Amino acid sequence: MFAPRTLLLAGLLAVFAPAVAGADSLTLGKPGLGPVNTGSTLCDFRGCFGFGPQQWHRPAYVQPNYRPRGAGPTYYLPGAAGPPQLTYDPPPVRRVQPQDPNKHIAWCTNEYRSYNPRTDHFLTYEGVYRVCRSPYR
Repeated sequence: MFAPRTLLLAGLLAVFAPAVAGADSLTLGKPGLGPVNTGSTLCDFRGCFGFGPQQWHRPAYVQPNYRPRGAGPTYYLPGAAGPPQLTYDPPPVRRVQPQDPNKHIAWCTNEYRSYNPRTDHFLTYEGVYRVCRSPYR
């Protein structure tokens, strides 16, 4: 079972090995001398640019939120905010509407069958009496 697979794999390696070796010698120039540099690279404040058969650009990395070198400290002018306020408006008057107790009782009666309006309690499933907390109180 393994013999046909092994023979097939050995045959494929024998066929493709010379092609791969030939491709290496074509792309690298002369065998054993390494890659041939046919382009040039230029780097400045904008990044690096590569020229030749294949052109490329690598933008310069600018770290965010860092001040440039030699910029000096940042001073905030106190006059830029304007003069201080001499008088202040009084706080707004908050008017509280009186709560209607009938709305609370109606809500608790509709919410709990065991609600008692005289004590403002209801009976839970565990057998414990609790105070009714409605949105109207």
